[in-house]
Amino acid sequence: MSAVQDLAQRLYWMSAIADGGYSQPHRYDVTRTRGVTTPGFQFETDCSAMVLEAARQAGYPTGAATYTGDMRAGLEAVGWAVIPYAQTGGDADNLATGDLLLSESASGGVGHVAGYVGDERLAEAWIDGLGDIMGSAEGDGPGDDTGGETRVIGFYSHPYTQAGRWTHVLRPPALADAVPTAPTAPIPTPTKGNTRMFVISYPSEYGITGYALVTESSGAFALDRVGAQVYNDVLGVTDVPQHHAKMMIREAWERHNRVAAAGASATRVDIDAATAAILDAVKEGAK
Repeated sequence: MSAVQDLAQRLYWMSAIADGGYSQPHRYDVTRTRGVTTPGFQFETDCSAMVLEAARQAGYPTGAATYTGDMRAGLEAVGWAVIPYAQTGGDADNLATGDLLLSESASGGVGHVAGYVGDERLAEAWIDGLGDIMGSAEGDGPGDDTGGETRVIGFYSHPYTQAGRWTHVLRPPALADAVPTAPTAPIPTPTKGNTRMFVISYPSEYGITGYALVTESSGAFALDRVGAQVYNDVLGVTDVPQHHAKMMIREAWERHNRVAAAGASATRVDIDAATAAILDAVKEGAK
């Protein structure tokens, strides 16, 4: 895998596969993701810390860059190309996978950065679950409580694209003189939201192994052994203790209810009943 593909993959994983929460006070917690590929790995970060850490993990120099205010100068000093956003014409065809889209306050932007991961998509750390920047430092949960604290979003649907608030494109050194091309291997369709999920197995109280499919915001679902094997071929299966399984299943339904409440949905569920139903489903296999 090329460095630029590695950068895109790390950005995608941080934003759509891991459980990344937004927090400026805990922004450097993202360094704990080094070498980690586990779905649902929990960490906190902010927009600039995430893209800079992904770049470092992919082997790119980041120099003295630390936040959106010094990122343009810091990256340019170590070989990144700085391209005025206006030169792209607001067209994704003029972006290259691995580009960082900067909205620099000093240049009329808002102080934000996102990474272009190809296929007209941006990966970013956006805002915490309370609509603030503090994350777990002031009452928000340590992970992604809304499914959108870190996210992958369409380039054209991004509010800063629509409002013309990007100011610069920061292009990694190896791409500085290259013609933008599509990624050599496609990055999966974003799974954060209704379909981000992973499979757990756990020792049940009925003497057999239990399996559950845990999603980001659609709750959790019991699986039998055959169903777990099917998902294992795609997602893998993570072994956890029984009490961890119960906690993860319960938290999946809590996330579901938060999303339902935010959308004024009538699909809220009884968390205790939903959790018990999944754990008790194992009884059928124990008979």
